[in-house]
Parts: sequence; structure tokens; C-alpha cells
Amino acid sequence: MYNDLLKKYNRIKYFKLFSAIMIDLVGIVSYVLPVVGEGGDLVWGPISGFLIYVLFPNHKRMAIGGALEEMLPFTDIIPTAYLTWRLDYVKHKNRTLSEFLKNRFEEEQIVNDQLGINDNKRIES
Repeated sequence: MYNDLLKKYNRIKYFKLFSAIMIDLVGIVSYVLPVVGEGGDLVWGPISGFLIYVLFPNHKRMAIGGALEEMLPFTDIIPTAYLTWRLDYVKHKNRTLSEFLKNRFEEEQIVNDQLGINDNKRIES
């Protein structure tokens, strides 16, 4: 069971890494496509901030910073989404893993309660 949870945790971790890199790459497009330019960043900025918030709800300030960073001229090069991922999965990795495990345990408890299963007859995931 624990190995399955770690596999699930790692899948989520690397999905979020890929998503963060994609968010940052889209933000850099204004340097590559001059037609889109800084005007496109005014649209992308709030979207970027929202996506960062969805991926990393514990980092509201980073999400706001990501939105502002995309909207301000010449700051697109800062990889805000990737830096937020690093905060979660490198700097605070123990906290992130323990929150993941705690959430999975709580989800299992809710399912068991709904099914009327007590602690002695717990469902193995």
C-alpha cells in the first residue's frame, strides 16, 4: 500500500513539474513571437497566476507574483511556476509528502465511513 501511495505521489509530483515548465514556457513566448509581445502577457498573466494557484494552493503569494511577473515588461524570463514547484517538492518536500499522505488517509476514512467499515475491516488501497 505504501509503495502504491509513493508511486501516486511521484506521478503527481512530476505531472506538476511538467505543468509548471509548460506554464513558464508559454510565458516566454512573447520573446519568441514579437507579434504576441507584451500585450499577450496582459492576458496570460492572470491565467498563469490562476494555474499556479490550482497546482500549488498553498502558495497564494507565488501565484499572485506569477501573474504580476507575466504582466510586467521584461520579467517573463523568471520561471515562477517552476520556482513554486521547487518550494513544494525540494525545499518543503517532507511537508508536501506528509500532507499528501494525510489527505489520502482522510479520503480513505471518508470512504470507509460512508461504506460503514470500521477500523478493523479497513479497505486496502
